[in-house]
Amino acid sequence: MSAADVVMEALDALRARDWEGLARRLHPDVVHRTPGVPEPILGREAFVLLSRQAVAKTPDVTFEVERVVTEGETVVVIGEWTYTGPQGKVRQPSVSVVDVQEGLIMRDLEYVGLAI
Repeated sequence: MSAADVVMEALDALRARDWEGLARRLHPDVVHRTPGVPEPILGREAFVLLSRQAVAKTPDVTFEVERVVTEGETVVVIGEWTYTGPQGKVRQPSVSVVDVQEGLIMRDLEYVGLAI
């Protein structure tokens, strides 16, 4: 399975709220960094918990992939998060740089733009 396939399967699991499926694609020592969270999220369980909490806050959140660029075991995913916020529908661009190691996501650095 290619690195891009691993990342896309993780995104599909997230879309389906399949937390076990998401966990199966994460390395036990995965590191996730995202804006708004001051410290890195360390480990599979913490990553899944963060994802579950985000969905609990915005249950209609979805992510649409616009482009995937792969170089070796590094995958860059460009897309857009959409969800309903206090002021209505929100669109937020996102770029994630994901490193895959031994068929599992080892590092995920997410950069998000201003919500519109």
